[in-house]
Amino acid sequence: MLVTLLSYEPGQPVFFSPRLRGLCVSLLLFSCALSAGEILDSKVTHDGVVYRLSINARVDAPLAFVYAAVTDFTNLSAINPAIEESQLLVSEDARRQRVRSVIRVCILVFCKRVEQVQDVTLVDSRTLVATMVPGAGDFRSGLARWKFTPDGDGTVLHFTEVFEPDFWVPPVIGPWLIEKKLVNEVAETAMYIELTVAER
Repeated sequence: MLVTLLSYEPGQPVFFSPRLRGLCVSLLLFSCALSAGEILDSKVTHDGVVYRLSINARVDAPLAFVYAAVTDFTNLSAINPAIEESQLLVSEDARRQRVRSVIRVCILVFCKRVEQVQDVTLVDSRTLVATMVPGAGDFRSGLARWKFTPDGDGTVLHFTEVFEPDFWVPPVIGPWLIEKKLVNEVAETAMYIELTVAER
């Protein structure tokens, strides 16, 4: 659910020389290294404008705590400062809820606010599924799945998503940027959850 993308508006110049691309790589890897969450593996593929993503990460926090943090939909900024807004729009029942979030992402001088509206189903105490609402945000379609597995004193997050953005993504560096940014966001989320546990 915590999807953060960098995009460019059509017609906007793209200033990615090889030297600048190298700087981007260095900055992204450095920011990932600062995060406490352990990324086990990640992969992004795309077929035209449809992207497929999978990330596995370990959080040094109990499963129940991680699940509660990720499903606190009105307070998602507590586990990811890139989220500017999050609100519960509709709650059909305790298991089905419509959630809106606005995320701001910047790389160097490029910034964008991305809005997403999702219908979230709490399948059980270890699984949730989020479906993008077409026309309600910056995505034409999308389906995400979170699976939480206990791992000793910690939790492994299994996150998969298929989505189609409703904005232009540069075809050459788009998949690379998406993977790097989303891996970083998952690592930051894990870090903030761990910090919250430590404070308590």
